[in-house]
Order: sequence, then C-alpha cells, then structure tokens
Amino acid sequence: MKVVIKITGKVFNEEYTSIIKELALIIKHRYESGDRVAVVVGGGSTARKYISMGRKLGVNNSLLDMLGIEASRINAQLLSYILQDISYPSIPRNINEFLNAWASGKVVVCGGLQPAQSTNAVAALIAEIVNADLLVNATVTDGVYDKDPSRYSDAKLLRRVSIGELEKIIKQEFLPGHYELIDPLALNIVKRSKIRLVFVNAFKPKTIEEVLEGNMDVGTWVIHT
Repeated sequence: MKVVIKITGKVFNEEYTSIIKELALIIKHRYESGDRVAVVVGGGSTARKYISMGRKLGVNNSLLDMLGIEASRINAQLLSYILQDISYPSIPRNINEFLNAWASGKVVVCGGLQPAQSTNAVAALIAEIVNADLLVNATVTDGVYDKDPSRYSDAKLLRRVSIGELEKIIKQEFLPGHYELIDPLALNIVKRSKIRLVFVNAFKPKTIEEVLEGNMDVGTWVIHT
C-alpha cells in the first residue's frame, strides 16, 4: 500500500516527545510491513512564532510563508533523524527532489514546498503524484465536526463526510500560519483525483495505526460520489 501521512506541526513540541516516538514507530512498522510511506509535517509553534515576529516587523505574506516552510522542514528533519536508516536523509524542497527521494524506496519526510501552499496541500499533491491508496490527515481533533469543537460543546463528530459537505464546513482565513483542518487548495486536489482521505487525531497515534489497518470506524472518512 502507498500511504501519505500528514502530521500537524502542533505535535512537534517538547511535551509531546512520547507521541512523536509513537508516530515514528507506526511509520517504521508500516515500512517494514512493505508499505511505501511519505510523511508531510507542519511547522507548528516554531512556524507561528517566527510568522508572528515577522508580521510585527513588516515582512510580507510570501516571506512569512517561507519562514513557516523552513520551520516545517526542521520538524521534518527531526522526524527523519528519528526514523534513521529507513528514512531518506535529505528533506525535499520541491517536487523533483521529492520524486528523487521517493525513487530510493525509503520513507520520505517533507515539510512545506512553496509560499501560499499549506502542508495539507503538499500532502494532497504528493498523494496525487504517487497515486496513494490512502491520505491520512493527522490533525488536532478526532476528525471532522459539524462545527468547531473548540468553540461549541455540542459539536458532532462526523464519521463520513462528502467532499461537498466538507467544503461547506470549512471556513478559514487563507493566511500564513492559519491553516487548520484542510485548506481549499488541498481540498481541490483531493476532489479532482478522488484521493481516499481520512482525518484522525495526531495526539492519539493508535488511531493512525487503526485506519492504516483498514478500520473505517475511526476518524472521519471523506466519501467521493
């Protein structure tokens, strides 16, 4: 199976080192089981810190994106180091570099690639390019809700959601450091290629393991009609 795993950058924090280790073990297990694996990670708090400083200092949005991209690459390099010899040693900076890394047969870990493109979009694009069997979006919630669960206590977790429903649910600012569940570009890539997509909680690594083993009762699965 070819799988792309998108991991929220919010996991890359000292207090979550045990979670990072568990995520690495899951990736290693899938690789050793014969799966082809690509991983895309976000910039997390490091990206937000530098984007905030840059914004206060008058840096424009494209360059703020570049700060976020570099932060995501640091997180990607850390995960690559943890995976050691099963991971391609260099972090790809563009699609051509990714394809060269993918040809090695090793796990490829990426951060961002270019301004105005979230790491969610990078993950969707990579899933499209390698014709992935599954794109796992490991985010900060258990899946997709009918409304923001951080603001509404009665938000309902949806186990299945159509592309059309997902488009209606997601309303966000498309600005550096503000990408949350998934952004419009990523969603359009998923839509045009009918990529099999599931949202799970990155802070519950076992859920990632379960969906990779075919459990469709975990997370939120996107249905293409």
